[in-house]
Amino acid sequence: MKSNKNIEQLIEDFELMNPLLANIVSSLRKIVLEVVPKFEEKIMYGGIVFFISDRMFCGIFQRKKYVTVEFDRGYEMDNKLNHLEGSGKYRRHLKIYNKEDIKKKIARHYILESYRLGNNASNNKLMETGQSRISSA
Repeated sequence: MKSNKNIEQLIEDFELMNPLLANIVSSLRKIVLEVVPKFEEKIMYGGIVFFISDRMFCGIFQRKKYVTVEFDRGYEMDNKLNHLEGSGKYRRHLKIYNKEDIKKKIARHYILESYRLGNNASNNKLMETGQSRISSA
C-alpha cells in the first residue's frame, strides 16, 4: 500500500499529544497493513478507519489515556477471552493502554477476524501471523 501523507500527518499530530499512544496507533496500523491484503484507509471521526468495499471493518482512535481498536460487526466476533468491550447493538472495541496490550489482547486476531466477517473470498487464506499471503489453489 502506498503511503498516505494525511494519515502520516495525523500520526505526527498524535505524537505531539502523547508519543506513547501515537506509537501504539502506528503499531496497530502496521498490523492492518500486514494482515489485510486490500483496503482503503481514511481519516474519519478523529482517527484512522479501514474500509473494504463500503464497509468500515476497523478503526483506530487515540484517546486521552488509551487507544481503541473498533470493529463494526464486533457483536459477531468470538469474545471468549472477554477482550472486546462495548454493549451496543453492533460495535465492539479493544482498549489498548500500552504496547504489551496489543499482544495480550490479541489485536492482530481481532483485526483479521473483523476483516474476514465481511470478506468471504476463499482465496484469501491469511495467517494470523501476517507472514503469508499465499492464495490457496
